[in-house]
Amino acid sequence: MDFGFDGKTKELRDALEEFMCSHVYPAEPAFGEQLTRLDDPWAWDSVPVLAELRAQAKKRGLWNLFLPGEHGAG
Repeated sequence: MDFGFDGKTKELRDALEEFMCSHVYPAEPAFGEQLTRLDDPWAWDSVPVLAELRAQAKKRGLWNLFLPGEHGAG
């Protein structure tokens, strides 16, 4: 049995890895800084840098990878 990734999975994995290295990891200091400025630190999902990262991920087809069709990458 072959338990390797298929072509689409390899492409998505490579794209996701590149996105993490070039955008997400470098944004961690900004996230921390913006988080400290929130009145409610439990509202972490409202940090501006996350909105930017979400938009970039959606543009690259890397958002909601588990959803089919236009809602995700499938």
